[in-house]
Amino acid sequence: MFHLQGNVPNRFNLVANYTLAKAQTWGCTLGELFDYVNGVCDPLRAFAPGNYGPSGEDVRHRFVLAGTLHVPGGFEVTTMFQAESARPFTITTADSSNRIAVNGVKTALDAFRGTPYIQMDLRVSRPFTLGDRWEIRPFAEFFNVFNRDNPGANFVGNIGGLPLIASDIASGNATTICLDFPACSRFQPVTSFRQLEIPAGGLGDFFGPGTTVGIPFAAQLGVRVTF
Repeated sequence: MFHLQGNVPNRFNLVANYTLAKAQTWGCTLGELFDYVNGVCDPLRAFAPGNYGPSGEDVRHRFVLAGTLHVPGGFEVTTMFQAESARPFTITTADSSNRIAVNGVKTALDAFRGTPYIQMDLRVSRPFTLGDRWEIRPFAEFFNVFNRDNPGANFVGNIGGLPLIASDIASGNATTICLDFPACSRFQPVTSFRQLEIPAGGLGDFFGPGTTVGIPFAAQLGVRVTF
């Protein structure tokens, strides 16, 4: 872990954190987010091939920057920036009893990866003081400044939700993708795990870490009065 904190009066203050980590776990079907017991192998099966792999919390790199910059004219620019490596996930068979195979080879625990999470929020404000007791602070807030789609690890986790031919879904073995699903009149062979990594939507309804990674860019105006 690396932590940096700085403060220059009337110029800026910031806090930056970087974490390099690795999290591994045992799991027969899923290396779930909190390694729930229904996804963890019993001791007799723990050493079976492919049952040890990345945990749902395996975020290799994570960086967070928060701070305020004081710019000419009395304006204050405050930001919260977060970036982290893609999280792993598992795709199961239609009955959720096993991990899928790809072209006849059973996938290992959490063999798939979502997309990196990158989000920046920004606030611009200008305080005005009235006497010794009143402060009026109009502000503008911008959420998901880069308008980035951040599904995190929220991807289709069951082969039944993938655009594959019916025989693949029934067998739990991904070999052929339908290019015009659900009609399935045009096909393409599966040659990469990326073809099977399909976002399942955002992760929440409200803005904030881990809750609104699916929302688009948004902005709001407001005024805060302190007395």
